Amino acid sequence: MITISNPELYSTAILLRLSNEKIEDVQRYGESGSISNQKDLLSKFCKENNLKVYKIYVDDGESGAFYDRPAFVEMINDIDAGYVNLVVVKDLSRFGRVASGIDDYIEEYFQIKGVRFIAVNENLDSKTSANFHDDIKIRAFFNEWFLRDCSKKTRDGKRNKATRGKVMATYPKYRIQKRSK
Repeated sequence: MITISNPELYSTAILLRLSNEKIEDVQRYGESGSISNQKDLLSKFCKENNLKVYKIYVDDGESGAFYDRPAFVEMINDIDAGYVNLVVVKDLSRFGRVASGIDDYIEEYFQIKGVRFIAVNENLDSKTSANFHDDIKIRAFFNEWFLRDCSKKTRDGKRNKATRGKVMATYPKYRIQKRSK
């Protein structure tokens, strides 16, 4: 259980991210269900620990493979400007999925800027976790592996579908009838 001593010292960034969600859900509800759940969990964590939330940064529909996501870049700019000194995420995969990026930001940039990092569900806290750096490295490796494994499975599935002569597009072109299963 993570506890925050001296919460008045922190200006908190809540970072939310989800790669893909049904576009219909986003259009209907304004944000995906996972984003809503992450927001509820992290807002509750901040409230319980008396943390002042500077801003909630939301990258809905953005891949964790990249660190040029709009909300992520905005958060980094706010850290540079001195507005944020604590970043809270649900778990490390919501921050990002590429180990080198995680290392660059959490292991180097955040330390240089004096930013504390907390992954609530994984009980990771850069200030108090005894094996924080080892845990980050191991989790980052598995997050990146998961990303590469999903990508490989998707490519294999598409290749298999194409070799069987199945339509690859969502909407077939040239008046071809898409057969139902």
